[in-house]
Amino acid sequence: MHAAAADPEPAPAVHLARSQSAGRGRHGRGWESPPGNLYATIRWPEEEGERFPPALLGAVQVEWAQAIRAAGGPVVRCKWPNDGWLEGAKWSGLLASRRAGEIHLGLGANLVAVPEITGVPVACLRQAWPLWPGATAVAALLLGSALRVLRDGPQGLGVRLAAWPAHDALSPGERIVVEGPDGPRAGVYREIDAEGRLRLGVESGEVLFTSGDVQRMRPA
Repeated sequence: MHAAAADPEPAPAVHLARSQSAGRGRHGRGWESPPGNLYATIRWPEEEGERFPPALLGAVQVEWAQAIRAAGGPVVRCKWPNDGWLEGAKWSGLLASRRAGEIHLGLGANLVAVPEITGVPVACLRQAWPLWPGATAVAALLLGSALRVLRDGPQGLGVRLAAWPAHDALSPGERIVVEGPDGPRAGVYREIDAEGRLRLGVESGEVLFTSGDVQRMRPA
């Protein structure tokens, strides 16, 4: 996303990379990514009063899940807040930041190569796509889907988030731990709300999270 941030031209614009040697995820986590996958940043203008909420990331993951399935690809799942999962392993991740009246949407998707991420199982789409159409075609599919969400604006997020339960990597009622800004919190997963926030059932009621890391709790 560094090249996108330094681009002096007006948005919208799409920046593509062949590989990443200094990738950055949430909480500043870094990694290196091999050639062959999708690494992109979309710069999109935001009007005053029409800023995208954090739910944008979940809406794009839902759009990707639907587009992949419609194109004959595998069933992929959405893991709150911003990851795509395939057969229990991570295949994609999203990141958003703002700069000077723009939102920068970072896209990372493992199409043909599986990078190493410490402590995280990783997959790529080609492994599970029977009639693989090629990395170029799938990259175009994913970019087009993300652009469609942005073009529809903040008002278009709700209909996509309504489809989240059909693509959720987690199951309502299962025990999870959410690592939020105030530390870890254990409870029962209650899906997400209309704003894309995770609903965690606790003894005192319910806690809402706009960001964080989620882990399933192992049975004692």
